[in-house]
Formats: sequence, structure tokens, C-alpha cells
Amino acid sequence: MAPALHSLIINDREDAAHILEFVFHIRGYLRKLILDSCWLGEGSTGILKNIVELYPDLVVLSLVNCQPLTSDGYSVIPRLKKLSELKLFMCQVRYVCVKLLDTHVSICECM
Repeated sequence: MAPALHSLIINDREDAAHILEFVFHIRGYLRKLILDSCWLGEGSTGILKNIVELYPDLVVLSLVNCQPLTSDGYSVIPRLKKLSELKLFMCQVRYVCVKLLDTHVSICECM
């Protein structure tokens, strides 16, 4: 992967956690991360923490139909200070309340 890569899209992968672990070893200028219908593995909270720590300049984060996601995982998202677009759809979360950009956001989704 080129260090100038600014967008990464991963669709419909059960090994998304492994792909992301590989990407974490290559520091770059990632600004857009789109994960669609991906399995993030049992360590999904750690995956999200790594995303936030390694790519603090993300402006777009999409976790559409990604699983499993926990409230602990969601709680690290507000650390992305440049985030301007966040998509959480079909994430099978029971309840989460985070402070995001000085606004309280509650996501309630019961399947």
C-alpha cells in the first residue's frame, strides 16, 4: 500500500480485522475508512482504538453493518477530532451514549 493512500474501502469481508492489522503496520495519510458488512473479530474494541490512535486525522469513518461493535468501541470515536462524516448503520448495538463534537448522540437499535 502506498504511503500516500488517503482512502481505504473494505467490503463484505470476514477477515477485515486481519486486513486492518496489516494496514496498521503501514503508517500513512489515511483520511477515509469505509468498512461495509465486515466482521471485525472479537477484538473489535482494540481495532477501533488502533484506528483512532494511528489515523487521528480521519475525516470519514463508515462502519455500515460491521460486527461486533461494543459501547467501549464506540466510546473511542469522539477522539477523532477532524471527523466530519460518521456512518453507523445496521451495527446491532443495544444502546450507546457518547459525547461527540460537544453534542450528545444516542444510538438505540434493537434487532
